[in-house]
Amino acid sequence: MRRTSTLVACLVSLFAALVAVRAEAQILLSDRNGDGEIEIVAFGDSITYGVGDGIAPGTYVEQITDSGAPRGYPLRLSEALGVSVLNAGIPGEELVTEGIFRIPELVVGSTADAIIIKEGVNDAVHLVDAASISTAYQTAINVARAEGKGVMIATIAPPTQLHASLAPFTDSYSQSIRELAVLNSLPLADIQAAFVTACPLLSICSYYNLPEGLHPNTLGYDAISEVMLQSLAGGN
Repeated sequence: MRRTSTLVACLVSLFAALVAVRAEAQILLSDRNGDGEIEIVAFGDSITYGVGDGIAPGTYVEQITDSGAPRGYPLRLSEALGVSVLNAGIPGEELVTEGIFRIPELVVGSTADAIIIKEGVNDAVHLVDAASISTAYQTAINVARAEGKGVMIATIAPPTQLHASLAPFTDSYSQSIRELAVLNSLPLADIQAAFVTACPLLSICSYYNLPEGLHPNTLGYDAISEVMLQSLAGGN
């Protein structure tokens, strides 16, 4: 009888958590400040900016030197949802030393209704530990919520080939981000899981510009956007 009661309690708790996540996802697509428009800020680094977008799968890419105009998943979300999605990605930015100080500039007193947070690859280059990334993410979440913004967070696609050495760090970051999503009842765009599922052999994954192996190509950005849209619909 006690086991049954425990199972029921766990199921009730899980249901409550799912309801909370779905409610938070709906908040991202609502006019929270009553200005008649829905505006989402997409915060991150070069992968939010869209570096590598526009390059077709199968193209040999050893290095990307031209960032081009910002596009990536923010542009796709804006087109799919019919709302304003500000691309606030800065190529090369580290979360713990730069990005965390930029978050208040984007949300404090702004007209944005919500923010999507996805950053960390450049921290891996400098061997930043997962605990520091977790602390920075939680701080960003706290700042955004204190300003009444909706929040969604996203895991990091594992770098491969020429950047494969970064993957153990980004994988640990992604696990911390998943834990924060549960802790804060936030919608999660699990990009890392989606890429691994679609590409069991990441070294030849059609989502990346290869052999560069860090930035997605057009197909990869399409995949990221699809995961984001599922999350916004309460699918995670």
